[in-house]
Amino acid sequence: MSEHGDSQSGYDALRAELARLRRTVVLLGVALAACTIWLALRTPPLPPVLSAERLNIVEPDGKFAFVLANSQRPQGGTIDGKVLMQGQEEERRGVPSIIFFDGKGDEVGGLLAGVQTTPDGYSATRHLSLDGYKQDQTVVLAHYQSPSGSTAGLRIGDRPQDLSILDALAQLGLEPGASRADMQAAIQALPEDTRAARLRELFGVSRLFLGSDQDRNASLVMRDGNGRARILIAVPADGEPSIRILDADGKEVIKLPSS
Repeated sequence: MSEHGDSQSGYDALRAELARLRRTVVLLGVALAACTIWLALRTPPLPPVLSAERLNIVEPDGKFAFVLANSQRPQGGTIDGKVLMQGQEEERRGVPSIIFFDGKGDEVGGLLAGVQTTPDGYSATRHLSLDGYKQDQTVVLAHYQSPSGSTAGLRIGDRPQDLSILDALAQLGLEPGASRADMQAAIQALPEDTRAARLRELFGVSRLFLGSDQDRNASLVMRDGNGRARILIAVPADGEPSIRILDADGKEVIKLPSS
């Protein structure tokens, strides 16, 4: 009887231990499931501050969408994946920028805002531009200030719609990535009597300016498709405002107030 009793007691103890282990496993499983659900549903905390010298926002294929850069890490412009002009990054150095791309590798404008030390004291720039399709600036909203004064305004330009800026460079005999000096030399090599017309064909014309100059005079200037000023509205800081309408030869047709 004693041996049988001891066996029964051991068997009961084993059953109790197994039951306890089952309860423990169940509790651990419930806790694991709860933690998994909590981790899946909770909103991950956002970093309160993100600091970087440059941030490239790219498309899934790696092409630029936006480039946010400090004054020492600027991004130059590209069209069809080709650098437009040699030294552009150096020209932009010193001014923080946000450069816009179209997700296909083409720069389409940007925002520059900074101040640089000059022999005269300082030069402050606030510049927002939007480019045409595979072209240069078509809309520019800008403010420039230095100890000599400030200018601010909106400029609207017409750019060729059937000619990319790379095509324009090629017709000047230039490859993508040519320097600004190379471009100036190519422009000066054009026949003088047809140079202005040829540049309009290649790069377009300015059509409208609305803004103020260093003498605090406000003006609106509208030009025709050949870049000739046709309507001029001026409001000087001191003095009488005026409206002038010119013909294609620059002759005054209407002036208000009349002289």
